Amino acid sequence: MRWIYLFLLVSVATTASSQQNLIYENLPIGKYAVGFKIITITDDSRIDQPLYNYLGERNEGDRQKKITIHLWYPSKKNSGKRKLTYADYCINHQFLQTDEITGKDQVEATLATRRRSVETWFGPTTDTAWERLTQSQMLAEMGARSLPEKFPLLIGMLRELSTSITNEVLASNGYVIAMIHSAGSSSFAEAALNDIPDMRFAISWLFKNENVNGDIGTFGFSGSGFSQVLFAMNDYQVKALADIESGIYMDGLFQALSASNYYNPAKLRVPFLHIFSHDLSQQEKYLDEFEKKTKFVKRYRLILNQPKLHHWDFAAEGFTSSIFLNNRGAAANAIRQSFEIASIYLLNFFNAELKSDGSSLQFISTKPTLKFFPSPLWDITVYDAAARSPNSKEFEYLISKKGINEALNIVNNTIKEDTTTDIMQGFVLNRLGYQFLQGHQYPEAIGVFTLNTELHPDDPNLFDSLSEGYEQSGDKENMKKYASAVMDILNKKTSLTDSEKGLKENSERRLKL
Repeated sequence: MRWIYLFLLVSVATTASSQQNLIYENLPIGKYAVGFKIITITDDSRIDQPLYNYLGERNEGDRQKKITIHLWYPSKKNSGKRKLTYADYCINHQFLQTDEITGKDQVEATLATRRRSVETWFGPTTDTAWERLTQSQMLAEMGARSLPEKFPLLIGMLRELSTSITNEVLASNGYVIAMIHSAGSSSFAEAALNDIPDMRFAISWLFKNENVNGDIGTFGFSGSGFSQVLFAMNDYQVKALADIESGIYMDGLFQALSASNYYNPAKLRVPFLHIFSHDLSQQEKYLDEFEKKTKFVKRYRLILNQPKLHHWDFAAEGFTSSIFLNNRGAAANAIRQSFEIASIYLLNFFNAELKSDGSSLQFISTKPTLKFFPSPLWDITVYDAAARSPNSKEFEYLISKKGINEALNIVNNTIKEDTTTDIMQGFVLNRLGYQFLQGHQYPEAIGVFTLNTELHPDDPNLFDSLSEGYEQSGDKENMKKYASAVMDILNKKTSLTDSEKGLKENSERRLKL
């Protein structure tokens, strides 16, 4: 079996090399050679098999969680075993390590399945055209030696074959790309429960074992972009997020995403590039809701305008069909250019946000003229980040650094637009106020208590706290003023809870002092 598969690969080498430029001639290839490898690591903090199986038999052997990573990285040129072919990318999702092999029958069956999918989407092609594609030589070298310098890390969930060309382009421009093979789940919400811990563990492992620095971005295509969005909402390691044609805000898919406990757009704190086709973007009925909750981060919306652009045209499958398979008709060149434009913007986005490249920031913030690419093919819209209101920890820090008055001024100028902050919860600010009160920081405590009453003018407990703050500071006049406010609120009630009765007793005592 080994000999048969290796013969298949070697026999196409000459033909493959002649096809390389057809794929990469208009893509933004960088200065680095690209290496590729598959590694499987063990997360010994997690067990992914039950102790007993369905029959009640004990599961013996290694039950620890295994994570398979497909890795693209800047490498030393000509240091690998060989160049990958398109066929490799069609089948390597089956492997746990770089050097694994399979038999000719399995290779042919997998390639036949790939072909059926492509022909279902785009129409029939010829044996000759399909062979030219699968034998095409790719950019990456299998098992090439990594360069000694460290590079930003881009992480996501593996979409077998689909983002392989995109991953190569990014790696050639000085990124390490780690795509995690998902075990599969019954729902996107369930997938995130495994995908996000897998990505977190992989990041930690890669820091220790590969040449990556602390600048981390995440991106994904189609359904493999869901976990990345959830990951960016919940992990402050991430500095930039890109989503390629995931349809997250379309009916059905949005409900699937938002069912996850990880879904909280208000927690998104990093720049976000959203890439979509014009036709499908008309179905993004939940995008406005998402935009309102993420208006405190910078957002880039890239729309590809080619009519009837297929979902898979954002992936290697559609892009290569427009080059090799002769089944895309008159639109083939525009389809190809749409993929290339998306790749150019994706690269410039990460260059701007992870490498602080000024020219890339200018590129994605406007619509430049691109040689070879007709301007009507795309539109870019940039939404600048609105001023976000501080959360309770940030508010406390502002008080310590700028003083209570400036901190209150910042909150009052932002909270009307941003009600997602936890300081909108009365008990959160109340707890902070008492923290200052216990430290005898009376102006700070009173300032926090006052803000809380302004945000919740009908809560007698918060006015009681403010009255207590003035009492401890020795200001009897204001103590009585806010004790009276407590009484005014309670007198409007027909009955009082035990807690409210206690507030009334506090106020009556203070009014007698």
